[in-house]
Amino acid sequence: MKRYAIGIASAAALAVALAGCGSGPSKTTSSSGATFTTVNESHPISEGAPYNPYNPNGNTWIGYDQWQLAWFTNSVKNPNSFIPGLAQSWTVNPAGTVVTVHLEPNAKWSNGKPVTASDVKASFALAFAVGNAQAFDLGSVKIIDSHTVQFSQLPGDHFHLFLNQLLQQTIVPASEFAPVLPKNIWSIINTAQYAGNNSAQLATAKSAAAKLTALGKKVTAYAPPRSQDLSAGAFKLKSLNPGEAILVKNPDFYAANKVHVQQVEMRNYTGNQQIWNYLESGQLDFGPYTAMPTNILSQILKTKGNQEVITPAVIAAALAINEHIYPYNMTPVRQALAYIINRQEVQKIGEGVSGIPDKYETGMINAATQQWLTPSQLAKLNPYAPSTAKASHLLTQAGFKKVNGKWMMPNGKPWTITIYTVNGFSDWIAASKVIASELTNFGIPASPSIVSSYSQEISNQEAGQYALSFYLDAEGPTPQNAYGLIYGVNDGYHLVGTHLERYPAGNKNQDNFFDTAAQVTLPGGQSIQPGVLTHNLTELSSVSQEKPLVQQLALATNETLPAIELWDYALVQFVNTSRFSNFPVHNAGLMYNPAGVWMSEGYLTPKK
Repeated sequence: MKRYAIGIASAAALAVALAGCGSGPSKTTSSSGATFTTVNESHPISEGAPYNPYNPNGNTWIGYDQWQLAWFTNSVKNPNSFIPGLAQSWTVNPAGTVVTVHLEPNAKWSNGKPVTASDVKASFALAFAVGNAQAFDLGSVKIIDSHTVQFSQLPGDHFHLFLNQLLQQTIVPASEFAPVLPKNIWSIINTAQYAGNNSAQLATAKSAAAKLTALGKKVTAYAPPRSQDLSAGAFKLKSLNPGEAILVKNPDFYAANKVHVQQVEMRNYTGNQQIWNYLESGQLDFGPYTAMPTNILSQILKTKGNQEVITPAVIAAALAINEHIYPYNMTPVRQALAYIINRQEVQKIGEGVSGIPDKYETGMINAATQQWLTPSQLAKLNPYAPSTAKASHLLTQAGFKKVNGKWMMPNGKPWTITIYTVNGFSDWIAASKVIASELTNFGIPASPSIVSSYSQEISNQEAGQYALSFYLDAEGPTPQNAYGLIYGVNDGYHLVGTHLERYPAGNKNQDNFFDTAAQVTLPGGQSIQPGVLTHNLTELSSVSQEKPLVQQLALATNETLPAIELWDYALVQFVNTSRFSNFPVHNAGLMYNPAGVWMSEGYLTPKK
């Protein structure tokens, strides 16, 4: 089973507080009928797509008409920090393997009927069908009473993001999806989960898994009758056309008295340029992050009422280094490259608006490194400030020679570098040109090469075709996620049953394009196994248990540089205060969630 990186959108802290906005929820309800206008960055409106959250193009909006059990605050240190949603509260057993959820007692669907434990159980059956529940080792779902549900991990498993993942599942009405769920769905799920050694039962489990896969296709294609389109969220869908979706306040929402906005207009868009135009003309009350050049940012901020909110995003851009390819198996070579590359210049050109130069080279974003390491440990980190002198010294000591201004490798051959990046990724392409220029000026002829698509780049990385290639790393919210991107499956580590195995680089059936050293000696002399420590993080349930392992992994990564982090991404969002006040700009965890969630907490008041 592969389980190292889970796609979770995260934020560490709010970097900018906007002037002129309220610092807490409003206590009075405005009678204004003002429409809140925004766009959904996750996907444009898909004309003809079903009103189905399990469909990749489904016309539903999380945080508006689709509601979760809870809303993650994007903490880089506490993966279990949540704002209650349909789950009013929850308890977890000491081992972290059993979660009991107590539903909001006043939660109702937009037809006035209560949200019950049966709806929750049906929603998780659907999650099994589309493959979501398996990702966090869900074993069983038990109804305790009409408003209490108990979730258990698979026997023998201990995945420490269990609570984190299950609380972020969307809940749908069982009545609306009843036609697509077979009556024996839980029998199929239970049979598919068999992991023993009995060959007959394994064959039956395989057959059941195939039934789930087939059911998953039906679930994603299912189109609930429009007349039954139900919402348990702050809003419900009123109308939709190719240009916009109109959502209106749901009077049956359990916190309707806190919601001061009567209507939301969800604009459609065909690309970043259209969102820029909306923002420049002041049409959006909230604008999500889109990649943009600095001149566009300047134009947006000139518009009356527009202000930016900057939140560090828990992900970074990096150069992945394939240590299976000579001479990149040599630590001094990777360190020399880090000294040659000026990360501030690279970030300025590549991601001038939404990038923060990496400061620590630990495999985590800057904010996470500062929270997990002690001041004395931070002081020991090598900052790899640009220094051609240090790079030259390292290479000379490693047996490289400079001949006629060009570096020759210890094997006597010329050293040239190709930096692989992705078509359409303008920030990566611009950054690759800066890096190539820096390397060439140093005496290592380098050039960028653009791969047709991101999926193709990933495929080629997994096949071990690149020595240096752009890579997204440091993905949070937890260190286990971040280090899993380096020392996990892409470094050959796979969990086979309950045993951790490592496949060698070049294996046709398994990935290993980092091929890092299995054992690393830290600057203080301690010897560790990064791949094993990364796996061990998945089994721990508290910060105090994780901290020593995270600190060792950070020090090891800083010393051995399996990847050179270039910049942390920053989430640049926009609010316009011309029509609404009381944006939650001082609440980073809330701000990172959809605006409908802010409204459910009492924020956003129309101006009279």
